[in-house]
Amino acid sequence: MSGKYGEILEDHQQEAIRIVNAAAENGWPLRVIGCLAFRIKCPDLVELHESMGRVPTDIDFVGYYKNQKNIINLFRDDLGYKWIPPGFARASTLRDLFMNPHTGWKIDVFYDHLDFCHLIDFKKPQRLEIDKYTISLADLFLEKTQIVEINAKDLYDLVITFLTYDVSEDDDDSMVNGAYITSILSDDWGFYYTVTENIKKLVNFVPTIEQLTQEQKDLVIERANKLHRMIEEAPKTRSWNSRAKIGTKKRWYKIVQSMDGKRKAE
Repeated sequence: MSGKYGEILEDHQQEAIRIVNAAAENGWPLRVIGCLAFRIKCPDLVELHESMGRVPTDIDFVGYYKNQKNIINLFRDDLGYKWIPPGFARASTLRDLFMNPHTGWKIDVFYDHLDFCHLIDFKKPQRLEIDKYTISLADLFLEKTQIVEINAKDLYDLVITFLTYDVSEDDDDSMVNGAYITSILSDDWGFYYTVTENIKKLVNFVPTIEQLTQEQKDLVIERANKLHRMIEEAPKTRSWNSRAKIGTKKRWYKIVQSMDGKRKAE
């Protein structure tokens, strides 16, 4: 099935890029999240990613809510997708769902933020303008490490990230912006706790990955620990310190409700 921007493609990455480019032509930033975003950002490690069982099964995006009506029309009228009007389960979320009539894929478009165990905000500053096709490396890191019940799939995505990119204080495409990450976590003890616990899990998990050489394992652990040190050493706000005194005696994260039978965003 085709639309103004051509045929729907059966390759996840090519289709995602077709959609991002179509939105960009109209001035509406859409950025890929989840497994496919890590694949796009780490093109030299596709075989390794696949050997770990990480194969994209869908395409998910983040856009700005102010462009929602235009984005719905873009998918429905110009890209050849079927828009699925929100039911009760999605009525209170900033999210639209589209169906690919050719492949059966479902595409989620989230707006302004990802709000699962912890909130990742893309509005201030304008985070969606940092990268051309995906959310920034720092936001990709936070997308995975905000998951309280992190699993092997999430850790594999972090592994290829740290194999490809070092940690920096800039939103440079070639590095993970540690300064931005620390600025978020230094004001939110709950988010900080989840992320730092997940970094520890990553460091402990890496030695068990048979697909990695010892040199690769050392590199991932070195970069993960570098970011961990930055987070720990950054000055914390008064609200962070106040919440830290309570610790895990009080739940520090939101409970994520299942949507359409799958955890978002994978």
